[in-house]
Amino acid sequence: MSNRGPYIAVGVILAVIAFFVLPGWVGWLVIGALIGIPVVAWLTLDRSQRRRIRNMHNRRLP
Repeated sequence: MSNRGPYIAVGVILAVIAFFVLPGWVGWLVIGALIGIPVVAWLTLDRSQRRRIRNMHNRRLP
């Protein structure tokens, strides 16, 4: 798994639990927040900041 893998797995598990435990609209709200917050954060970055983050993920240690 990559470094982001465990975070993604926990997010999916929490979304599934929230969907079944909480009332209908609250579960959908939690799932929307788990998807929407990272997307909005990415879109608020400047083009150079996005490029820097992509380059950080592409670098490999020798």
